[in-house]
Amino acid sequence: MLDWKIFRKPQRYLGNEWNVIKKSHHRKIKICLCYPDLYELGMSNLGMRIIYSQLNTFPDVVCERAFMPDEDLHMYLKEHKKRLFSLETKTDLCNFEIVGFNLNYELNYTNFLTMLSLGGLEIKTHDRKDVIILGGSIANPESLAEFVDVFFLGEFEEVANQFIEVLRKYKAKEERLRALAELDGFYIPKFYNVYPKGNIYIYERQYKYAKLPIKKVYVKDLNTSFFPTRWLTTLTEIVHDRAQIEIARGCPNKCFFCQARCLYFPYRERKLSCITDLMKKTYESSGYENFSLLALSASDYSEIETLIDEVTEHFMNKKVGVSLPSLRVEDIVGELYRSLTKIKRISATFAIEAATHFLREKINKNIDVNKLFEAARILKSLHFRHVKLYFMFGFPQEEDSDLTAIGEFVKELKKKSDLKINLSINAFIPKPFSYFENVKMDNEDTLQRKRSLILSSIPKDRGIKVYISHAKRSILEGLISRADRSFSKVIYEAFLLGVRFDSYRERFNFKVWDHVLKRYDIDTGHCLDGRDNFSWSHIQVK
Repeated sequence: MLDWKIFRKPQRYLGNEWNVIKKSHHRKIKICLCYPDLYELGMSNLGMRIIYSQLNTFPDVVCERAFMPDEDLHMYLKEHKKRLFSLETKTDLCNFEIVGFNLNYELNYTNFLTMLSLGGLEIKTHDRKDVIILGGSIANPESLAEFVDVFFLGEFEEVANQFIEVLRKYKAKEERLRALAELDGFYIPKFYNVYPKGNIYIYERQYKYAKLPIKKVYVKDLNTSFFPTRWLTTLTEIVHDRAQIEIARGCPNKCFFCQARCLYFPYRERKLSCITDLMKKTYESSGYENFSLLALSASDYSEIETLIDEVTEHFMNKKVGVSLPSLRVEDIVGELYRSLTKIKRISATFAIEAATHFLREKINKNIDVNKLFEAARILKSLHFRHVKLYFMFGFPQEEDSDLTAIGEFVKELKKKSDLKINLSINAFIPKPFSYFENVKMDNEDTLQRKRSLILSSIPKDRGIKVYISHAKRSILEGLISRADRSFSKVIYEAFLLGVRFDSYRERFNFKVWDHVLKRYDIDTGHCLDGRDNFSWSHIQVK
């Protein structure tokens, strides 16, 4: 038994949260869901919560969780030759039948390999005899093809029953993989050859019943799909420390740079009655006092004013706060603001992306800046203290004037609203399946110059906080997200050299990546170039 007091945040590893699910392993299908980042990030992920709760509804399934350990536990496990374990029963990862990973962020891929190693699992698929490694929440799976047995592409709630039926019917790993390959949404890399020939990629089946093309699976009806109401209430603060109620999935807008809109296509809404019922049940089972009405664009929900009115009426005397993580300017200056006055604790986030009308037209981002300034004044009158704005740089056809306009925009907004402003400015990466997937990405020198130009334009003001992405880290994310199977060796080598937690600015070390990229003679310019055919083009998301 570990002495938890020696670790900085032992609550990450105890597995004693309110509403945690613990089952006997006897005669059960044993599954562990893993998130390759710290507990605080993983427990903020709605998808992991949905799958964890849904799989545990099956009486013959036990589903547990594991997260990337921080350095203190990591070093302890290595020094004492112990294995990474699940939270619920402290079972070693290698003792589960299925170990599933959320792989939604490319800079967590070395964390993923680290968790395999710490859990006593072979890193590469051809060395792994019994355990199936399942990867989900991923756009382009090719760079991890050497390490993952089966990828699930799409929304798991739709096929959970079929997945469990396969595990019930077949016990041998190879039989399970062949059965899954015949279902939409499941992609087993070893059953396909994917390789470049000239300027195009060739896709060949090695197992005749494997699907080609591979089709994403999506939930047809959000109102009947599974959603957890016994909310896991954590014993330590997490990044998004609120109960998330998904009101819609997908997005009705068509911003050309956005990957999420395409991955979660088509746009679907939950019925008003379904949402309020989920909120009431979640509150009763968990006592959570903060809720987030979650969607890629929450204010696009067709009955948003009525929803807020009903929610606030029900929770009026319970001191429950409700936040809308994404708002449209038009809704603030329209009818929505009257409903916002009833919410006790609210935050406002606006994705502007580009500070000039010219560039917003080029990326198909429709927003009226004059209305934004009006919206900011309204928010101030509603006792908002701050607003968060998202911008991007590195877009095609971008001029220096578009970049310096960010500082001018922020200066004017501060003057007109006197709100505190949190700025998040990220480099544009042409991600797979976005409308801009075939666009060339700026090189490191260009990104660095643009980054400096933006920073020099932003007013020095205590009321303005700025996060701007690191050029080298953005390039690395672009490389991994657009890579083919040959990049697996780069990720593997970086893992062997101790790379992990690349998503954290203070832990990111590009020198190691640069060394490995040069060792394998990776042409980064070619990887980030624009083209029409990719290593992921055999996957259909629509």
